[in-house]
Parts: sequence; C-alpha cells; structure tokens
Amino acid sequence: GGNPVSCAAALATIHVIEEENLVERSRVLGEKAMARFNEMAQRYELIGDVRGKGLSIGVDLVTNRETRQRAYKEAAKLCYRAWEKGLLLSFFSNSVLRIQPPLVITEEELDRALDIIEESLVDVISGKVPDEVLETVKGW
Repeated sequence: GGNPVSCAAALATIHVIEEENLVERSRVLGEKAMARFNEMAQRYELIGDVRGKGLSIGVDLVTNRETRQRAYKEAAKLCYRAWEKGLLLSFFSNSVLRIQPPLVITEEELDRALDIIEESLVDVISGKVPDEVLETVKGW
C-alpha cells in the first residue's frame, strides 16, 4: 500500500518536473554535454566512448582504443583532480566517468563542470596528478 505523505511528495515532484520542463531541459543540456565530450574524444585518446541520454552520460576512459583496455588509474586521478577544482565526479566499472548533474543545473554551471572535466583530463594526461592520490580514490 501507499503512504499518503509519500504519494503527495511524489505528485509534487512530478508537478515540478512538468512545470519547470525539466525533461526537455535535460535533453537540450545533455545534447550540449554529449557534443562537448565527443569533441574532447577527438582530441584526447584517453576517451574511448561517450554514451548517454539527457543528462545521464557515461564517458569511458581507455588506455588503448583498439583493445578498449580500461583506464582505472586515469579515471581515479581525473576524479581526484576534478574534486580539487570543486567538482564532485565519480566513476564506475573501473573507468567510466559518471556524469549525472541535477536536472536543475544551469547552462553556466554545466559549462563550468565540463571545463573542469577537460582541465582535469589534460592534467592527468600531462602527468600533473601523482599516483599517491590513488590511495584516496575509489570508484563504484
């Protein structure tokens, strides 16, 4: 059975999602983020695959695009560097960055998050993130 308070909360949530057009916003901002990640994939061999729908995106990091060897250390280092720059980012399956911002994220906040991810990626590729950080970072 349902609890009346829980049902009221669920209905209020659905109302906000519809009222603020969050599904459409997610689609539009997700397309923007996917385009940015695909651009990064053209420039950085570490990105093996980009996939997602709306604002739920996975960015697969690999040490070799042909063998699709997972890049665990690089994913952990990237998440650590992003955290240092003010962005909470996680990864799963040893090397897939999990991009799932809140649906109410502004375009400016999304742009900043994407900038931080790219800056962190460059720092990892250029060796600016030491192996010592691996002791403090764990993925899902």
